[in-house]
Amino acid sequence: MINQVQDFISEQMQAFTNQAQQFGSDPLASVRDGVSYSVEGLNGLKQPVRVAARSGVELSALTQKTFEEAIELQSDMLTSALNEMAAALEHASRAKDLAGFMNGQAEALRASTERLVSDANRAMEIYARAGRGVQKIATETYEKVAKQAEAAPRATKPRSRKAA
Repeated sequence: MINQVQDFISEQMQAFTNQAQQFGSDPLASVRDGVSYSVEGLNGLKQPVRVAARSGVELSALTQKTFEEAIELQSDMLTSALNEMAAALEHASRAKDLAGFMNGQAEALRASTERLVSDANRAMEIYARAGRGVQKIATETYEKVAKQAEAAPRATKPRSRKAA
């Protein structure tokens, strides 16, 4: 392990020494090479930035649609609960005896249970759809940025120009 560290340090020192010699022999050419290398790197960022921005827009639209559906579901749930309460009170006021009242309450409870299950399923569908959307956006972004970066040949270090 120590030998590997020493070899690494030795390689880095040799590379640094070579760069220092090149810079010392022709500083202007070294600066030009460095700037050229930086320009290539900056130009290489254009596509990933565009992809990330587009993914952000898609994610924002998905989030907005998901919240819209969730708010609509909450509104429907509240409206249904209020309607059920009003119907239960109306039924209770018309009950002629305790048995009629209890039957009405049992029916109302069954209806409420079915509605709650339906609402829970609807909520799960909304959030599952959102999850699939986020997964799709993330996968597409990864494929457009990371896989292209892996496939693209790595930029070489700037070539030093020999002083003539």
